Amino acid sequence: MIRRLLSNRYIRILLWGFITLVTLVVLLFVWTNWSGRRRWAATKAMIEREGEKLDFRKLLPETPPDAENLLAIEPLRGITEAVDHDEDKGEPGAKRKALAAMKLNTMAPASLGVEKGQATDMQTWATYLRESKFLDLPTESVAPGKEVLAALDAQFPVLKQLADLAPHRSQAIFTPGLRERELPEMLFSLPLRHYAGAQNLTRLLCLRARAALDARQGAQALRSLLAAEKIAHACEAEPLLIGLLVGLSMETAVNEVVWVGLREKVFTDTELQELQSMISAHDIAKVCLQAFRGELACAVTSMDYMKDVAAGKKQSGPRFIEVFGSEERSPSLRMLNAVPGGFFDHSMSVLAEVEWRHVISPLRQGGVTAAVKAAEEVRTEFKDNENFWLHPDYIMASMAVPSVTPVNASAALVQAREQQVLAAIALERFFLKHAKYPAALHELAPEFTPAVPQDPWDGREMHYRTTAAGRYTLWCVGMDGKDDGGQVNKNGVAMRSHMYLGDWTWQYEPVETGSKK
Repeated sequence: MIRRLLSNRYIRILLWGFITLVTLVVLLFVWTNWSGRRRWAATKAMIEREGEKLDFRKLLPETPPDAENLLAIEPLRGITEAVDHDEDKGEPGAKRKALAAMKLNTMAPASLGVEKGQATDMQTWATYLRESKFLDLPTESVAPGKEVLAALDAQFPVLKQLADLAPHRSQAIFTPGLRERELPEMLFSLPLRHYAGAQNLTRLLCLRARAALDARQGAQALRSLLAAEKIAHACEAEPLLIGLLVGLSMETAVNEVVWVGLREKVFTDTELQELQSMISAHDIAKVCLQAFRGELACAVTSMDYMKDVAAGKKQSGPRFIEVFGSEERSPSLRMLNAVPGGFFDHSMSVLAEVEWRHVISPLRQGGVTAAVKAAEEVRTEFKDNENFWLHPDYIMASMAVPSVTPVNASAALVQAREQQVLAAIALERFFLKHAKYPAALHELAPEFTPAVPQDPWDGREMHYRTTAAGRYTLWCVGMDGKDDGGQVNKNGVAMRSHMYLGDWTWQYEPVETGSKK
């Protein structure tokens, strides 16, 4: 038996079988690399014909001179740096540590005034801040707003410094700006050490504004809100999806405080006009488009780097190793070395084509609303290509694109809120002049607003009615596209979800939901 197995005939069969298999594998690699290069060249040419850039550096904002840059003040200058690649070392590390100490813990009172129609009073805030030992406040707060404002300024003087400078410094960029920083070859590993501190600053600036409103100091509140808004813009100016998300969360916090100020009628007409100017300067469609352009450039650049690492043309850096394994020769890295370069080219092509068709092009042509509606097309395309044995070029895109498309839904909600803020400001200005609210929104234009406020979701006039309590309700139809008369949360789903049923409503009375949740 053994002699038969070792006979020349069986050896020849095994040898030819092995040669055939190797030949097929080589041909597959050659074809994959050839077709991948052709496909990526065609996709790249299409993207460039449309006027888009795949060079991340060309998307980066200019860093303004220090005299014009709100975030170039001494307590914040240099917070994006790391000394000897050590996050805690040197002056930048000390500044980030100071910002980290400004973090409110998770037990802080919630701020959901717009959604719930009610806000946490300042006395509750003062009690929390005192009991958590975040601020040194008297046991019995007689004037909680004034006391919290004074305590914040004493413990964190950077807040007042930012608020006082905000009206006089036209721009805000974290320093060193991305243009001045050394960028990693795998852009998804770009350190973003400044965002946590920026979030802490914004929360406290909004708290400072809230305290100023309680103290009936509208101008002081306005300056704090302007500083918070400019920090949000600084995050959004960096063409990164995480920067957009951080900026949107900050915009939401600013809108919450504006809601309180309008509910309490603290602002003068001049201050309301300044608020109008501040909010209307924010172009959500523009910042979303910039973020997704940056996201695409990061993805393409990172996959190109992975292709070079797999081919042995470049060494894998420490951040790259963290993603693919704890050691330089981890199994996942060895598997990567076996992947043909054409696989990455095909993957880059699919990713770029999907993001162009379903994210960037809709944003360019129809704004945030169009991009949200295009998300269903993304889900359909991935469902049609979910068999990765037949469509391996969809593997990368299926991991990246579905996780970023919900960002546009969050942006759509913030956009609707900002349009409601602008309408509410115009309504309060009308009230200051006429001692009543208008019967219809068209009475606001052009004296109090350039045009009749519109619902960004359906492009029609925003829904509005006065209430028996002497105020008013504004609402947008939300993602289900149906007018529910201002009713919110009919099914207990988050407003930014595509499953949400109900309207996006702005009102000053406690909200009654359609859900028992």
